[in-house]
Amino acid sequence: MIDLKIAIVFFSATDVTRTYAKDIQEELHNRGCKAQLINVTTYASRQESLPVDDFDGFIFGFPVFGDFAPSVINEWLPMLDGKGKKCATFFTYGARTTGYAHFHTKLLLEEAGFRVQFTAEFLGRHSFNVAGWRVLPHRPDERDFVVAREFAALAIERFASDTSEVFRLQKPFRYDQTLELMKQQQKSAERGWTHPVRAIEECQMCRLCETECPTQAFDADTGLSDPLTCIKCMHCIYICPDKALKVDERMKDAYNGFLNDCHLTEEMMDAKMSKIITEARQAAF
Repeated sequence: MIDLKIAIVFFSATDVTRTYAKDIQEELHNRGCKAQLINVTTYASRQESLPVDDFDGFIFGFPVFGDFAPSVINEWLPMLDGKGKKCATFFTYGARTTGYAHFHTKLLLEEAGFRVQFTAEFLGRHSFNVAGWRVLPHRPDERDFVVAREFAALAIERFASDTSEVFRLQKPFRYDQTLELMKQQQKSAERGWTHPVRAIEECQMCRLCETECPTQAFDADTGLSDPLTCIKCMHCIYICPDKALKVDERMKDAYNGFLNDCHLTEEMMDAKMSKIITEARQAAF
């Protein structure tokens, strides 16, 4: 019996990444490991210290927002001290691409002192589905969970080994230019019209939109989100018990533009498969 204690650290705005994290946790438990979920979606959760000393290995799971992990995660990871602990990563995405997320997050984790062993990417419904999109509405499904369970088994194998696998990812094409563009966009004072607002008066003022916001962007009193800090994760819309929040109707209309710009159809998206990545690859864009 392998006696490992593994932390699964995840950010999940619309529950897709959490679903995978829970499935991986269950498989780890089935294989005799102790596994604990650590949810770092809210702003408050990332102000707490990550208990690195309490675990033998770490699994980090994040969605892909615009080719990278969420900006709040990219800001948070450099604040950690991995103390040489082994880790693996997985990314959830809505059928377009995982972009630079594997490479960029690996760099951040290694600079923070973790030893990245491998990574994976899992399909799931798009966060914009809450605004009327139709990207993989029924994923993840059993095809994806099979890969997630294989991911858990590989994590046990790599974390229990006395040696550390050399895991390299080639620098993706145009990575530096895109990284700089991302930083410029984050500093922009206006990010368009896709920011959630309270649209109906039937609101019980539970304030979940405010307290659960990953960036403290939503003001429950005014019913508005701050375009300077909102990352358009749609978490507030997803968790609102009164269904009182929405984004501009043009967000729904943008779905066809997304398909056309990415040269995708719904059939092509559903044919994509989740996968584990253990060897260097050159991303194609």
